Amino acid sequence: MLYPADRHPIVQVSRPADVRLAAIGDLHLRDREPNAVPALLDGLAGRADLLVVAGDITENGRVAEASLAAQILGGVGLPVVAVLGNHDLRGLRRRAFREALESEGVRLLDGDAVVIELGGGRRIGVAGVAGSGGGFWREEHAVAPYGRAFKAVAIKVRREAERLDAALRDLDAPLTVVVTHFAPTVTTLGAEPVAKWWMLGNAELGRVIDNHRVDLVVHGHAHLGISLGHTAGGTPVHNAALPVNGGVVVIGLGSKMDVGQPADRGSGA
Repeated sequence: MLYPADRHPIVQVSRPADVRLAAIGDLHLRDREPNAVPALLDGLAGRADLLVVAGDITENGRVAEASLAAQILGGVGLPVVAVLGNHDLRGLRRRAFREALESEGVRLLDGDAVVIELGGGRRIGVAGVAGSGGGFWREEHAVAPYGRAFKAVAIKVRREAERLDAALRDLDAPLTVVVTHFAPTVTTLGAEPVAKWWMLGNAELGRVIDNHRVDLVVHGHAHLGISLGHTAGGTPVHNAALPVNGGVVVIGLGSKMDVGQPADRGSGA
């Protein structure tokens, strides 16, 4: 089941969950500036089973920023799975950037998937790809500029969607989560200007997701968006961008999906 998203820390979720997934995105870490991210993640290991990070881990894609992020994320005490965002790809030393994160145990996904063993026989599969802009078409009542994305953008849209499709085809786990940076739906874009929607995600990601059994999608990038939405086919979607949620969000996932009437929030902040 997908239960309501609560900002960490949570005291209680009213119904038990098989897996508690913590999600955050758009940290935009800078190595030369103080940041509040460590405080946001403090004590998370007692509240969740794993952490997914939906891109834009750093501001400028610098290796020094990646090293700072690795230190922070590696100290959480949970399995950490992440994708890169457009800001992470600004730097030229991309291999060194990835190696800095991976050196502290951060599992970076880029068109592939991983199955996390959580103990007690619990397993969760995570497929990830950064995604791209490109736009949303007729089924979601929005269009890209000039009717479709520019040709080069459209090529990237197809490539990223195909890579996600391949990752999901190879994934075999009781629970499946997709993590992207760009949005697969307009339903989480909230107050983002419609003229920018084509820059924030694309419908092809959503179509691929709806062709597979996916329990939850986590994305970032849309700073003016809202927390919860769904793909055109009804797959639950969470916008984990830090500016949207103000912190990390913990979501309960179970083996039976029930997204009609969410459970009441437990007491506590």
